Amino acid sequence: MISGTRIVQPEIDPIQFPRQTWQLVSDQARRCLVKREFCDQQSRVENLRCVHFEEETDSAFGSQLWHFEALGIDPVGRRHMLYGILDFSVQYGLLEASQTALFEDAELRQKFLDRDTPTNSSTSWNKATTRFWVQTACLGVVVTALMWTTILVHYLYRS
Repeated sequence: MISGTRIVQPEIDPIQFPRQTWQLVSDQARRCLVKREFCDQQSRVENLRCVHFEEETDSAFGSQLWHFEALGIDPVGRRHMLYGILDFSVQYGLLEASQTALFEDAELRQKFLDRDTPTNSSTSWNKATTRFWVQTACLGVVVTALMWTTILVHYLYRS
């Protein structure tokens, strides 16, 4: 896990967000509905929650990933159950929306997150076994190249 990164699990590690944060995130969720042409007065955002929280540090911006469900009413009055994502960058203590997405299926939201979320493959380079095998392979290439060079030089001098 990256330093400063916490996956929020409300039962275990509740984070108390200020009222302004809740208001900003809620407003952004409503804007997401309106942008998709759902009725602003009749649609409602439900179950707004932070699912990923990375604190801002002196050397890196933070991030927050929020999920929400919403009941969207389209222009002809049909109801739609919607599943949203709000991705925020935390820069100098301020939330900046970096990405929003709205889906009509919770599984599509999860697939989008799985596709869009970078894997922690960079952390595998920090493992001792990975470093050992990479260094061994590099050493093998160097030794093989030296042996071939020595054989080639020896062959050329004999000719």
